[in-house]
Amino acid sequence: MERRNVFKVYDRIAEWFDQHRGQQLVEKKYLDYLISTLPDTASILDVGCGTGEPIFRYFAERNYPIFGLDASAAMLAIARKNFPEHEFLHMDMRELQLDRQFDAIIAWHSFFHLPLEDQENMFSRFREHLTPNGILLFTSGHERGEAWGENGGEQLFHASFSTQEYQELLQHNGFTILTHEMEDQSCGGATVWIVQRKV
Repeated sequence: MERRNVFKVYDRIAEWFDQHRGQQLVEKKYLDYLISTLPDTASILDVGCGTGEPIFRYFAERNYPIFGLDASAAMLAIARKNFPEHEFLHMDMRELQLDRQFDAIIAWHSFFHLPLEDQENMFSRFREHLTPNGILLFTSGHERGEAWGENGGEQLFHASFSTQEYQELLQHNGFTILTHEMEDQSCGGATVWIVQRKV
């Protein structure tokens, strides 16, 4: 089973995922919360954008300058078909180094596929790529540990720090927590963080 490079699993299940990914946008209240914090012309980086459905589309249809990044070439190939007018980057988020900043970064159901040692290192990278007062939206687990989930007949790795550990990591890396919801059942049981980079 693939623990360190989950994107290789997504390469194998990309077509299945594209057909089965929920389109009902249960994430909408968090996306709208994010929009409420942003200027009208905010630039957004979708880290682990997958096929672009439905989150990337939500912002693209509202004319935000949004860029997609994913380590899975197969998922990006679908995203580029879905959104030929947008820019997508084939890159592992752990190697994020774009020499530019964004008003918001989204890592919805992507960040939590990283082993804990990689998650810890990501917060400084996120900060480097956010403008002062920029917003980071990400999902995590709700307690420390590792887990496996099944998608398209393949096993997908997940890892999580404890809530307190995430709070400490965010504080250490210069983020203020705006909202945090644990296991939101209206959103598929997601644990959601929306945090702001301090100036």
